[in-house]
Amino acid sequence: MSVRVRCRSCEAAFVTSDDQVGQTVNCPKCDAPQLVLARMKATSPAPADAGSSIFLPKDKKAKKTKEPGGSRAILWAALLVVPILIVAGLIAYPRSSRPTTMVEGAAYDYLQALVKGDTEAVNRLGVVEDPPAIRSFRDLKRDGDTARTKGDFSPIARLHRSIEKKFVYDQNTGRFTPKDPLGPAAETLDALHDAKAKAEKDGTYKKMASGDPEEQMQAAIDFGGVFTRLSEGILSPKKLIPSYRMLVENAKPPLTGTELALALDYAVHREEWDGLLKRPFPTLKAQGPFQFEKAELTTSVVDRLASGGDPPATVRLRLVRFRMDAIDTGWKVVACRRVRPGEPFEPEVEPETTPPAVAPASPGDLPRTSPGEISLPPDLIPGGLAPR
Repeated sequence: MSVRVRCRSCEAAFVTSDDQVGQTVNCPKCDAPQLVLARMKATSPAPADAGSSIFLPKDKKAKKTKEPGGSRAILWAALLVVPILIVAGLIAYPRSSRPTTMVEGAAYDYLQALVKGDTEAVNRLGVVEDPPAIRSFRDLKRDGDTARTKGDFSPIARLHRSIEKKFVYDQNTGRFTPKDPLGPAAETLDALHDAKAKAEKDGTYKKMASGDPEEQMQAAIDFGGVFTRLSEGILSPKKLIPSYRMLVENAKPPLTGTELALALDYAVHREEWDGLLKRPFPTLKAQGPFQFEKAELTTSVVDRLASGGDPPATVRLRLVRFRMDAIDTGWKVVACRRVRPGEPFEPEVEPETTPPAVAPASPGDLPRTSPGEISLPPDLIPGGLAPR
């Protein structure tokens, strides 16, 4: 009988006689010594007694032929259950409801900051003073299309440079004061002296001292005209403390088109613009093209102090964005207030109301009076010219 041996060094197999079992032989390939082990002999199981049962495991081949039906059932169950689990996971997973557009996204972030009470984020995303305190909001939607204004900032920059030469801007009051206060004072003195010389030439003082009621009334009207001309001229607000709107409306050359609309929008919303730019608008002197965009949105909110049965309120937001050269403010909330459904914001440009001019009355239009019914206060009678 022979015994098969495998070399542990080179893994070569060779055959040797069984009488070498327990002895060492050299591998014919690598000459490494190998121990010859005894060959295991298979033993057959003992015969079973009559009436006894013997458990025998199933054959692997039989197992494979009997299991395919069960594996198919498991596969079909998985195909049905897995899609259901995926759909349920998508529904249960918390998805963000933040809009994807820039305008609605900025408004959403601002409202979320109001809900959380994050003052720093509210001030970063908007320039609204005392915004509403809300507990929650929903149904954020755009109200109309985005209004877009494009133009050239050069005419406005030219106006700003001319304003800077004559006036100093007071950011607290939004007014301008003359750089040289003695200039208006000197012009006022010159106007007063000219009015005095004209009154002496026209005999205004003598008419006031006469006893004729018509001459006295005409003298009073002429004398009052001096103050009217002063108040409409050198002493008018547009000369001493003009607003930005006054300077825009009296610009030389005048502003027109989109440039005028942009300047007047700042005149109406001065504080919003200064907060948006982080600097006064009249300090802008760039000469490139500009683009100014506005959008309005509405949403339903629950006030922080509302009770459980209170209906939701409607809040309207106005967002603007201004771009020019290196300036890009991004979309910022400039107005956020509760409104009634369908109620608009205040007018974009408030109408300028000017009182109607009243023509001075002539002596013939005044009612007749007796000489004793007309008396002038002492401060209106110049010294040395009082009636004797």
